[in-house]
Amino acid sequence: MAISMRTTAHMPTSRRTLITCALFSFFVGGVATWLTLAFTVYAAAPSTHSLRITDSQYPLLSPLLLCNVSEQKSPNENTALAKVINDYVQKQKSAGVVNDMSVYVIDYQNGKWAGVNENDRYDPASMLKVPVMIAFYQAAERQPSVLDEKIKFNGDAQNDNEYFKSANGIKSGTFYTTDQMIDSMIINSDNTAALLLEKDLNPNTLSEVFTDLGLPVPSEGQNVQYLSTKLYAYFFRVLYNATYLDREYSQKALSLLSQSGFTVGIKAGVPSGTTVADKFGERSVLDTAGSLQSRELHDCGIVYKPGSPYLICVMSRSTGSSFDAMAKNIADLSALVYKNIQ
Repeated sequence: MAISMRTTAHMPTSRRTLITCALFSFFVGGVATWLTLAFTVYAAAPSTHSLRITDSQYPLLSPLLLCNVSEQKSPNENTALAKVINDYVQKQKSAGVVNDMSVYVIDYQNGKWAGVNENDRYDPASMLKVPVMIAFYQAAERQPSVLDEKIKFNGDAQNDNEYFKSANGIKSGTFYTTDQMIDSMIINSDNTAALLLEKDLNPNTLSEVFTDLGLPVPSEGQNVQYLSTKLYAYFFRVLYNATYLDREYSQKALSLLSQSGFTVGIKAGVPSGTTVADKFGERSVLDTAGSLQSRELHDCGIVYKPGSPYLICVMSRSTGSSFDAMAKNIADLSALVYKNIQ
């Protein structure tokens, strides 16, 4: 029996319910049939597992048919993996490689999670390009033509101050469709494309993505240290579960993220050829005189390890290390998690 679902864009309360419970709502022959199906399946399901649907048409998704309602309780915490991660983090902090480091991992094969300092907050920086993409794709669900709208870029590139930057950003004097600019924003982490897209986006539309997920909305004058690894992971969780965007756009988003040009973080820690859908962010903090005070480097995404896909989110801060050293730190941690995910 084929089961189809399309997220209703005008039901934020329902979306919050879906996200909070991680529950994927399928209406099969009416609400009564859905409730019967859900509770019948749940009664037979192991208490530490969730039931997921696979579809070859959307290989980067694994929507939840049913969630384990006790997901956040201690029996679902992978304490062994958390200890391995914590030992590594403490070693790097003692060596002065990082001042702060936070990690959050979800093993999609068994529903277990592991976290170290997962509630500490950072500035997500370029990782905020993901909710911008989600906001446009949400609008495209209602009106696909929004992705075909053209904007001509006439101005200066905004990527010069970035350490990890691509040479493939959009070029001045050229027309681009919204879809093409989203591609560049995600694949190349193109600040110029992101700036143009944000100017073209209704601020309320972007804010709704955050409020729908129960996340703090970025605003002028706000303390920039406002998202943790655990909170930021929500964006990837709803894409993987296809619980916010529909399957078509969730797949499209993860496909772009899997083409990210940032190869020295999570991707560097997994075997060559492994699909990784991720987004990184960097930030240099300067004082009023322009002197460097600290750096932040983050990487968050889904590693499609054969048979054991998992989400990993790493955020780090250092007052002395280079971005290259911090990237190697993330790569080494990525390799450690990949080895310990069974």
